[in-house]
Amino acid sequence: MHFIEAMSLLSGSMGKSANSYLSYISLTLFMAMVLSGCAGNGQLLQSSSSGPVEYQLIAEIALQRGQYQVAVQEYLSLAQQSANPEHARRATELAYDYGYDAYALASAQRWVELVPENTDAHAYLGRMYVRRNLLAEAWGSLDISLGPIEQRVDMDYMMLSGELVDSVAASRVLTVFQYFDAAYPDTPGIKASLAGLAAQAGELELAVVAARETLTLAPDWAIVRIWLSRFLLLAGDRVSAFEQMAFALEITPGLEMELEFVELLAMAGEGREALQRLERLSTRYPKSPDLVRIRGALALQLSDFDTAQSDFSYLLSEAYFVNESFWHLGQLAFMQGNYLQAIRYFQRVNSGSWFFPARTAISQAYLELGDGETALAVQYEFANEYPRQAVASLQPQADILVEMGRLPDALEIINSALEYKPWDEGLWLYRGGLLEQLGKLDASVESFRRASELAPDSALTLNALGYTLSIAGEDYDEAYTYIQRALDKEPNNPAIMDSMGWVLYLQGKPDEALSWLRQAYALMPDPVIAAHLGEVLWVGDERDEAIQIWTDALLKDPDSQVLNETTSRFMQ
Repeated sequence: MHFIEAMSLLSGSMGKSANSYLSYISLTLFMAMVLSGCAGNGQLLQSSSSGPVEYQLIAEIALQRGQYQVAVQEYLSLAQQSANPEHARRATELAYDYGYDAYALASAQRWVELVPENTDAHAYLGRMYVRRNLLAEAWGSLDISLGPIEQRVDMDYMMLSGELVDSVAASRVLTVFQYFDAAYPDTPGIKASLAGLAAQAGELELAVVAARETLTLAPDWAIVRIWLSRFLLLAGDRVSAFEQMAFALEITPGLEMELEFVELLAMAGEGREALQRLERLSTRYPKSPDLVRIRGALALQLSDFDTAQSDFSYLLSEAYFVNESFWHLGQLAFMQGNYLQAIRYFQRVNSGSWFFPARTAISQAYLELGDGETALAVQYEFANEYPRQAVASLQPQADILVEMGRLPDALEIINSALEYKPWDEGLWLYRGGLLEQLGKLDASVESFRRASELAPDSALTLNALGYTLSIAGEDYDEAYTYIQRALDKEPNNPAIMDSMGWVLYLQGKPDEALSWLRQAYALMPDPVIAAHLGEVLWVGDERDEAIQIWTDALLKDPDSQVLNETTSRFMQ
């Protein structure tokens, strides 16, 4: 299946020698040249024989002018030429903060080279190794970064896992923590981290095992018992899930645990029962902000807009959960089609974990209003105002451009993002998908190959590579191999089933293809699957069924390019 359809002033000392007036004059002249260059054509001048002071000067001027890549490059050059670890530290922190992963890795490596046992240096280096998918090396540095084993506490591991998974796929961090587990078995903080990471990576069986092992080592960890109840529910064991939750409530009574029970009911699809339980709790804990917050979120989920509006408006009036309340009220307005009101609410979110999503939501609201240019302007303004978030704003910019049909411009944005994060498989996948839509199949295949090198066990990546190889007509057997590997990892994924059906059809196996395509269409009546299924049926002389499938699909998705191209080939 097509991927798109299936993401200061100078900080260091520049001092002059008291007995070197000539050197001071030279430096003064150099500064004047640089500043003149800044004021003139906007280009930073760089001497062909730049030394440490010049690199630092250029870097800091670049920072002040917002030329962050220049600043990062110059500080890396400074770090590589200087034996002062402070220069390597500055280079690393700067590159990391502004999202230039390759520069951050090189700078961190230099920092560790200069001070091999520095825990801060290894903390950065380990994080960059995770992003580079060098996981054994990542574990080595992260282990050093945590300091002596006798000084560590369980929370150190849990905080580390949480921080890492914010920026890379959970499956990578899970592998790192499996190294930790092998080195330090029976450590509750590591076991708990494994449980959470496994769940986020979709490995529920491992998550359940790790959570049980954690509770064997630390039976009073209520949060892990809550996790276990959720993992069991996701794994389909409702009885055990509620048994664990009841046990947690028994050993840790109180409103907090009662609200966790309510959330489990909501997860189980028992939304009305969850609301009834909340109403009973409200008599014991009247106007509890936590209770009102959960009730509002649950009401929003159940499309009980009046209750949601009332609850989050109350929280705002009492100054509780302010940013979250503005976020949910914005969602509520958006869901009701009140896009201008949604924008006003989202604009009031000014900090915390809701801040960046709110900016993306503002752009989406403008798109719904048919104003793509303003949607883009919101992202540009955000990137300029918060340069450390500039990289994060690139993919939303690309998403908006795709919505506007400006695929070449979206591709340019993703190429820019890859300058920052060359080891982000998600960006390579995005690029491959755009190239596929633009008809540049060879380049698309190469992007998907790059993503596959970075994430060789990703079902999404394997499927994208296999499918694109099949439609490029390069090597159906190779395509089949990748798709089969993806299917082994996610056997019930309809997008992968579609890819398998399509490659079998191209291999001349229509009966096998039809079986896979019917399964895929039953699970997800997507226009691409409809196009594929209809074509196999048509070629197999089951034309009435093919026409019916195409007709139904066109009624739902009349603008589907693949569907329209397919029907035009056969129904002229």
